Amino acid sequence: MRDTSLLLSNAQARTNPTSTGTVSSNVLDLEQTSGAVVILTDDQLEGYMNVVLTAVAYTSGGTEGMTLEVRNADNADLATGAENIGVQDVPLAEIVAGAKFSVPFKRDIAERYVGSFLRAKSTTYVGTITVDAEFSDKPISENDSIQKLVS
Repeated sequence: MRDTSLLLSNAQARTNPTSTGTVSSNVLDLEQTSGAVVILTDDQLEGYMNVVLTAVAYTSGGTEGMTLEVRNADNADLATGAENIGVQDVPLAEIVAGAKFSVPFKRDIAERYVGSFLRAKSTTYVGTITVDAEFSDKPISENDSIQKLVS
C-alpha cells in the first residue's frame, strides 16, 4: 500500500475549472526542519503523478479539454513563480469517470513545494471533475487504483 503522505487529492471536486486552474488539496512541503534549522532542501524529484477521475459531471464548455500539471514553487499556492515540471493535455472526449492518467515529471533541484494543478485548456469547463491524485515511482495501470490508508 502506498504512503498517504504522497496523496495529493482525495475525491477532490474541481467545479467549473478555468484556464487559471486549481491546486490539489494537498501540497507537499519538501523542507524538513528541526527548530529553526533546515535539514533537507533542494531534493531531486522524479516519478509520476497518477490521476484517476472518480466522477465527472459535464454541462458545457471546455471543448479544448484540460491540462494536468505537476508544479514546483517556493510558494505553497503553486501559482506565484511556479514551474511546470510535468504536463499532460487531456482531450475533452477522455474526461470521463474512471479515466486514469500518469504524468511523468523530473526536476533536478526542486523548490520547496510540489503539488498538482488541473486547469481547462482555454474555455471554462462547466461541470465538476472529482479527482484522486498521488505521486508514485511508477505509472498507474488500467488495473491499479490509488491506494488510501483507512484512518
